[in-house]
Amino acid sequence: MNRTKIGGIFVRTDDPAYLEHQLDAPAQVFNLETLNVSELRIAYRDKQRNFSTCPVDPDGRVLRFFPGGFTIWSGYPGAGKTTLLRQLACHLLHKDQSVFVCSLEETPMDVFMRHACVALGTDNPSDDGLQWCADVWSDRFKLWNYRPASGDAGHQKIFAAIRVLARDYGVRHAIIDSLMCLDVPSSDWEAQRLFTQAMAATAEVSGCHIHLVAHPRKPAQGGAEADIGDVAGSADLGRKADNVLFVKRATNESAIVADGRTPMLVSIRKQRYGTGDIKDVAGWFNRQLRQFTLNQFQDPPTRYLPEMAYERRIAAEPLELT
Repeated sequence: MNRTKIGGIFVRTDDPAYLEHQLDAPAQVFNLETLNVSELRIAYRDKQRNFSTCPVDPDGRVLRFFPGGFTIWSGYPGAGKTTLLRQLACHLLHKDQSVFVCSLEETPMDVFMRHACVALGTDNPSDDGLQWCADVWSDRFKLWNYRPASGDAGHQKIFAAIRVLARDYGVRHAIIDSLMCLDVPSSDWEAQRLFTQAMAATAEVSGCHIHLVAHPRKPAQGGAEADIGDVAGSADLGRKADNVLFVKRATNESAIVADGRTPMLVSIRKQRYGTGDIKDVAGWFNRQLRQFTLNQFQDPPTRYLPEMAYERRIAAEPLELT
């Protein structure tokens, strides 16, 4: 039993008397008498203006990502989570921000190729287009060196990588795809809780915003809307997250219109900072462009690279057999 001595009497370290003796109130309790309201207003204003946006709301009128927090991206398989996060990475890179993508299902070469397809707006990128991606992203796009034989990835190593990349390379966004592939047992609630604490601490210390893919627990009953309690893993994930988002895509054939455009929805189920909006953002997934668009008939693709990159973006010979 862990004990200590107060006034000659041994007590348990979780005893209220011991805890009161250890509390340093001036250091642990905020004192409003020290507050400078002018400085507070400036600091708060600067914090509120320092946010990143995403392709579904490029101006940040609805959804915002702030440094030092994390966002949960959820949705059922095939909904478009990974595809939308690829476009998010391209969007952030276009805004001159550095991004770390930790895919635990694809090799770095595949990750780069798929992001290039999104940036160029084609599933058949040319050598010229790929070289533009490599040149433009070379110093700001970092990829986890995933190897299929390595098994489930150690989350502590990934968090350490985020801290180092933020410190040494200025990385401000980290995308982890996905929770199911990490070394955190889904049935171990204490491990899940500690994982959430470690992720929140890593985001705060590094100043990086972490985006984590986490599947829902189970299909909603009777078509009910998903909420933060439906995210797989510990309930701490939803409680501690800045944002909880659900990605949905129509799967019935009648909803898919010409050229493979499919209705797509991003449901904001929690947003702690920024606008605080809890709403749906509707758009379209354009299969030919590999992009989410707000306009059903958008063509050409959203440009995430210099204009010259799009002059010869499509290869003459297809990558896949048709």
